[in-house]
Amino acid sequence: MSGVAITFTDISEREQTAAARESERLARSVLASANEAVIVCDRSGMVTHINAAAERICAEAPIGKRFEEAIALTFADAAELMSGADIVAMAVGGTPVQGLEAAVKTSAVDVTDVMISAAPLVVSGDRTQGCVVTLINLSQRKAAERRQALLMGELDHRVKNTLAMVLAISARTASHERTIEDFQKSFSGRIQALAATHTLLSNASWENLQIKDVLSVELAPYATLSSGRISMEGLDISVDSKTAVSLGLVFHELTTNAVKYGALSTRAGKLTVRRIGLLDDGALQIEWEERDGPLVTPPTVTGFGQTLISRSLGSGPNGGTKLEYRPTGVVCQILIPKYGHFHS
Repeated sequence: MSGVAITFTDISEREQTAAARESERLARSVLASANEAVIVCDRSGMVTHINAAAERICAEAPIGKRFEEAIALTFADAAELMSGADIVAMAVGGTPVQGLEAAVKTSAVDVTDVMISAAPLVVSGDRTQGCVVTLINLSQRKAAERRQALLMGELDHRVKNTLAMVLAISARTASHERTIEDFQKSFSGRIQALAATHTLLSNASWENLQIKDVLSVELAPYATLSSGRISMEGLDISVDSKTAVSLGLVFHELTTNAVKYGALSTRAGKLTVRRIGLLDDGALQIEWEERDGPLVTPPTVTGFGQTLISRSLGSGPNGGTKLEYRPTGVVCQILIPKYGHFHS
């Protein structure tokens, strides 16, 4: 007698076990691939899994420890009464936590700013098996915010200083001019000079400027350097922003006077601005020399332009100016004090 025997083997449990293993493998792969620190806790708040990013900010051997023991968190602002245990309890209870900022103590001296989120961990069905906590490193963002706050404070300081300077220029110009038209012309010229230097500083991110660039922007409306009437010698020297603004005002007043009455008022006139050298006290000496222009006679009245020239760079042996009305042309000795931090 012949026949066929058919047997059936229940492999459901084996398939379920294989599926569980594959699911575990995928979960571990996802965990390892995450750029953010990820910490998995069970329902009691014990750490069961972490990724490499979390290892760098957790206590030694965090697995098996309670979450609040594995990672030292300090909350700020409205969440200052929160704790790591509270975050886990909320997530396990079904309430997600999103976007809490805290500081993590990663060593005895190092602290890292992080943003914390936590969500319930539901493996199968509706039963919560624990929670998943993620921590995003905010160090770069916080550093950028601190830098922005610093820049805003610096901007506020510069704006206030500039406005105070504008008010001073306005008041002093008004006291030396006889008509509204004269005031408007003089005041506008000085503000334009101030704006020109500020434009140079803005383009240079408020870093050091070279003296030749500050001088060039003031002379540009009146004569080109290629005309042969103007020469610069040794002015490729950098000065800080404060000194650059003062020099811009001095050069504007000297240029305006040269265009109205001095070497730049005639085709034959010439101007040389040169570096003389360093004095014993560290001040840098620059000479403005006009020649071949109209005969010069000293003014009988001291105008605000002369006052501005003499006061813009301070006074005394460490800084200031000496203006001479020689018959052959105006000569101005400019001393940039050592606090200008100049370098070639």
